Amino acid sequence: MSRLFALAQARREARRRERRIASLVATQMVVVMPTLINLLNQNNDINNNNTGDLAQPPPRCTFKHFNSCKPVKFTGAEGAAGLLQWFEGMENTFINSGCPKELQVQYATSVFQKEALTWWNTEKRNRGTEVALAMTWEELKTLMTRKFYPRSSIRKLEDEFWELKQDSGENL
Repeated sequence: MSRLFALAQARREARRRERRIASLVATQMVVVMPTLINLLNQNNDINNNNTGDLAQPPPRCTFKHFNSCKPVKFTGAEGAAGLLQWFEGMENTFINSGCPKELQVQYATSVFQKEALTWWNTEKRNRGTEVALAMTWEELKTLMTRKFYPRSSIRKLEDEFWELKQDSGENL
């Protein structure tokens, strides 16, 4: 009898493990599927656009094409909200122009003006131009956030937020 009990318990444990594994697989599939679908769609687009037997690489984003998408200029004086809006606008420009990851920093920094341009030229001198241009878009965003939206500004805004008082609603 205890042997049957042990067998039944082992089966229940096996089912629990299978459900847990299925749940983990489902969670990972939710994360991976959009990327997989995009890759398949890109592959289909490349294959559908080919006129010959040889696979042709997708067209490369040129600087002229990137600029024709009218990327927003950045001066460094836009403030926190302006910086975040510039990031979002630039990411849309990357998508619309088909800008490859290895050119994103070079093309994005080409729209710097005034304080931002002076800062970027200093970064290139300190790091070396090749090293500076080899950084990723995410690394550039981190550097820019530190420079143009420092932690002290974030703290000041947080303090202002926490000191806000709710109005009784009579003035609305």
